[in-house]
Amino acid sequence: MPVRVSRLCLSLIAVTIALSAGPSAAPPVPEWPGFRGPDMSGLAPKAKLPDTWSRTTNVKWAVDVPGQGWSSPIVAGTTIFLTSAASDKPPKKGDTGIYGNDYIAELRAKGVPNAEINQRVRDRDIEIPAESGAVRYMVYAFDANTGKMKWEREAFKGMPSGGRHRKNTFASETPFTDGERVYAYFGANVGLYCYTLDGTLVWKRTWTPQPIYLDFGTGSSPIVHDGRVFLLQDSENAKECFLTALDAKTGEDVWRVARPDRGTFTRTSSWSTPFIWKNSKRTEVITTGHGFVMSYSLDGKELWRMNRTYMPLASPLSVGDVLYVGTGAQEGDAARPFFAIKAGAAGDITLSAEATSNDFVMWSHPRASGYTPSALVHQGRVYLVHDLGTMLVLNATTGKELYRARVGGLGHTFSASPIATGNRIYFPDEDGKTIVIEAADEYKEVAQNDLGEMTLASPAVMGDAMFFRTQKKLYRIQR
Repeated sequence: MPVRVSRLCLSLIAVTIALSAGPSAAPPVPEWPGFRGPDMSGLAPKAKLPDTWSRTTNVKWAVDVPGQGWSSPIVAGTTIFLTSAASDKPPKKGDTGIYGNDYIAELRAKGVPNAEINQRVRDRDIEIPAESGAVRYMVYAFDANTGKMKWEREAFKGMPSGGRHRKNTFASETPFTDGERVYAYFGANVGLYCYTLDGTLVWKRTWTPQPIYLDFGTGSSPIVHDGRVFLLQDSENAKECFLTALDAKTGEDVWRVARPDRGTFTRTSSWSTPFIWKNSKRTEVITTGHGFVMSYSLDGKELWRMNRTYMPLASPLSVGDVLYVGTGAQEGDAARPFFAIKAGAAGDITLSAEATSNDFVMWSHPRASGYTPSALVHQGRVYLVHDLGTMLVLNATTGKELYRARVGGLGHTFSASPIATGNRIYFPDEDGKTIVIEAADEYKEVAQNDLGEMTLASPAVMGDAMFFRTQKKLYRIQR
């Protein structure tokens, strides 16, 4: 065969192979990629979840999780990812409920000076680095079918740069997966660690540690969108508060914008996870700061802002062209505003005094938002539960109150965010009981299911299974 013909044949063969192979396949979309699942909604619309379970009934498996952490489980393929923090020293024990103000009132009644009160509260509630000792910041991967640990990685080992509230942990940020990599974040004071799904470290990023309000520790989780990792890094150093977008493949900065205080508070720390709002007009990055909500374009330009909010713990969510966002506080009902915001907002959309709506705020409620748990919007209703158990259910379109109830009755406290499927809403309380109610215009309780151990982590869903993280275990709940 002539050389020229031979080369032509080889070229044709190569082209044929390339065409038959087609474009490289995109990684599968994870079923529960990060905090609150797909679109941070808390919804698993196709799942057929059980109404009842216990530590033995409707449990496919339960495994021990080493260390301590309140990060929520996430799911990619058949792998569950969790983070944890381990130390050789016993941690300060966390308790359920909101606490601190009652103790302060008791000390004041005894005439204890304010400086001593502050020190006593700090000694009781804050674990400082000298108490925790060196911490191992861990990433775990569990087989979703069997519960067997696939791999574990020590992301970092060292002394924490600051303390933590005893109800918080050094691993409270929920990781994120885009189906190709998993991004484990331990707050800006430790760093972000990117792994392949089989546990190979791809890159890591660290930042100069900054003080957090009252040494409460960190809590804002990462979110990944369109090849970028978005991180909110608000601390008590107002000059070092920023939102950043990193290249998901390399960890390099795409952009970073400073966040000067826009609220009414001198404190500037935040524990809320940023939210990607895809509406009919544009895609926005929604962030909740201390006393304000601010929206950015995907290139980091400010789009709009709203002041007169409070503590930034709960995260936003959306249904189409309506964004739902609120903030709470320990100060009581007067510090729990909640808002429904229309797409296309621009500039300062802060409500004027006594107003409940404006051109871009569709409706608002001054006393509805949870403090720690995020809201759930399902079947035209907004479900808002406060840490102390009071729930308010609103019409998602008008904001009209449908009903109030104490979820589970008296004695339940909440930190985890609820999830929903079909006509069921699932509220995990801090003692490990999940209260199941009907999605309806009145309170209809279906069941209470007890795992017998404290939990502050929100559940994840894969297929017809739920994954619950308690203080020491990970459960797969399924019929």
